[in-house]
Amino acid sequence: MIQPGQTYRSADPRGGPLIRIERFTPGHNHAWVVNAHDGKRGRWVLIRNLHDSVFTKTRARRRTGYVLDAVEPFGRDEQAFIDLHAARVVPPVTAARDDACRPTETVNTGGLL
Repeated sequence: MIQPGQTYRSADPRGGPLIRIERFTPGHNHAWVVNAHDGKRGRWVLIRNLHDSVFTKTRARRRTGYVLDAVEPFGRDEQAFIDLHAARVVPPVTAARDDACRPTETVNTGGLL
């Protein structure tokens, strides 16, 4: 829910302004925003460009619009996504783990493939 006083950061990977909601009337499709650090450069922003999450419905990271600048750096779902794709330490391949030494089975399909 969009409310006056909320701050949003740019979703652009190159960076962008931090904005603050100054005025918003529920039911309207625009919000009046200013730069959060100095209160200057007032402008209208479409509310469809103001997002709660840094991820889209397809779990891709947003690249456009503005994302709510929450007190917590990541929500529960966002943290789970980051943990899922975090680099993992893989133990080195040893002779005991190497499947290349094991014989493989050859299957005759009778020319069906």
